[in-house]
Amino acid sequence: MPVSIGDKLGPYEIIASIGAGGMGEVFKARDTRLDRFVAIKFLFADLADSAARRRFQREAQMASSLNHPHIVTVHDVGEYVGRQYLVTEYIDGGTLKEWTRTDKRTCREIVELLVGVADGLATAHAADIVHRDIKPDNILITRSGYAKLADFGLAKLAENSAPDEATSTLTEGRTRPGVVIGTLAYMSPEQASGNPLGARSDIFSFGVVLYEMVSGRKPFAGASNLEVLQTIIHGSPQPLSDDIPAALRTVVEKALEKDPADRYQSMREMVVDLRRLTRQRALAQPQVASAPSHWRGAQEELRNAERAEIVNQLVERRFTLGERVCRKLNRATLDPRIIGDHLHYVDNQLRSDVLVFFLHGLGLDHGDFGPILKRLPYRGVSPTLYGCEPNRRPRVAMSLADHVVILREWLRDVAGRCQATTVVMVGFSLGADMGFDLLLASADEPAPPIDAFLSLECNVSLDTCFVSRVFAGIAPDRPEVLIAELRQLVDTTTSLDEWLNIHEYLVKVLRKYQGDIAVLQRAGADIVRRFSETPGFEVFARRFKNARDRVPALQMVFSNAAGSQAALTRLKLENLDSGILGSEFPEDVITVSPNADHFDLMDAGRVLRQVDELVAETRTRRRPSTGKTGAELSASRTSDR
Repeated sequence: MPVSIGDKLGPYEIIASIGAGGMGEVFKARDTRLDRFVAIKFLFADLADSAARRRFQREAQMASSLNHPHIVTVHDVGEYVGRQYLVTEYIDGGTLKEWTRTDKRTCREIVELLVGVADGLATAHAADIVHRDIKPDNILITRSGYAKLADFGLAKLAENSAPDEATSTLTEGRTRPGVVIGTLAYMSPEQASGNPLGARSDIFSFGVVLYEMVSGRKPFAGASNLEVLQTIIHGSPQPLSDDIPAALRTVVEKALEKDPADRYQSMREMVVDLRRLTRQRALAQPQVASAPSHWRGAQEELRNAERAEIVNQLVERRFTLGERVCRKLNRATLDPRIIGDHLHYVDNQLRSDVLVFFLHGLGLDHGDFGPILKRLPYRGVSPTLYGCEPNRRPRVAMSLADHVVILREWLRDVAGRCQATTVVMVGFSLGADMGFDLLLASADEPAPPIDAFLSLECNVSLDTCFVSRVFAGIAPDRPEVLIAELRQLVDTTTSLDEWLNIHEYLVKVLRKYQGDIAVLQRAGADIVRRFSETPGFEVFARRFKNARDRVPALQMVFSNAAGSQAALTRLKLENLDSGILGSEFPEDVITVSPNADHFDLMDAGRVLRQVDELVAETRTRRRPSTGKTGAELSASRTSDR
């Protein structure tokens, strides 16, 4: 009995047909319990023998055992009118092949998209799972620009991969025209020869995909299946064009080595090289794969419309500053108006075991993270520091230490209610500085559960506190802004873009606060005081070392602004002389985003990719045997010292 639109499988209502693969057909459905779209894959009726059922069940088991943002999530399995089905998350985009056809893609775009898939594959390999069918049709792209690895129908535990299993894919593929060629073209030499397979077979197949994406052609071709097999086993691909960056060519060539011993020995090694590539300017060079000219314009309009669509609905929430919280604030400076008031924050309401929270810059608020929260594939929240709300009158100035106390209590409340197993903190500018303070712990106040930290241009020394020094210099009893102070700030700019950014920021903030800037003065003074009392890089070094001890995944990103670059150069020299950060400068943690100014670091696409990588890194580093979160493991390490 065929599956039809409108059929109901328990809570799942079939809405539309999506397509068919080598083992079954896929439908879009609605989960009426959770009011969400899902994809349901049905095993073909003529493949419902015991072997096909075992393979279908294996796909469910393999995929459901993996928890990674770049692997399609399995929700459920079942049987309907004698046909087995698999319920997965619904990907609201297309395949990797379709993605390359919709526009001209740069090498950077391709690598940044696929590095997440590579990380997901590395996670599968760490669980001894070999995918065995890596190809563009099995890499799905969401509307928000995320790539997810799908179809574990041929996956098998590495230690059990045997020649007969590898060869059987060819025989079964002949029953459906077109599938064999698509699969053959991405096979490794050992898979094409019917030899046992390991993780390095997937590395080869991934290299084939990467070669095709950057060049616009497959590396191995032939007029027949036999010719394709012979080329894979004995032939060599045409060298990649010199237009492709040399470092990227090296990665692809290493992945495509005939002898597994000459390839990357693990997918994790390849991920490291790909991530290093994303930090190099050479990847900005364009590539040739593009859409046919007669429909490229329509695709561009469609893509722009999709980008404008709000994926997550944001809601405003409040956290009550009750007496329990206020007792922890500095009693000497406590303003009674705070007691019983609220901390305001925004919530994207997404169901996820990952919670990402965002801390804003000086004078800003949670509205600046709106574009990110709408596209974030995890539960996302962002508080506005008390007194920094857009419409609050009058404003109450608080010390940064008290702000941190409130944030710590708020985070415990939100993380507990969300039942998050992974917590990621993202801080921009002042928010990054406060993030480091949040990680501090004492006997009375343990550190909150934070597993990963993305710091976007925190202060490195007093020299980087440009705006803070201006606000700190205003007399507390005279909060009006002095023109001379603003001119002094503008004089520090070294480019037109930087000059425009400073002016845009000041206009935005000063209009928001309308002269009531005691909040800004107090925050600026607290920032400057800390760096003034301990000159040099000691404050930054202490923060860095504590953060590295507290969180398993730490990434500190800086812009290419002249001030930041000068400070980092001095920091590297200081570390060379005294080892203030360690025996070697942590290039893997402290990075510079090329061609990005201070506010470019808040670009939604850039932040979403970085968060994705941190989530994946946290999950990879988590110890399966303990079941603890990264924050709990870090706390255990600290208490054992």
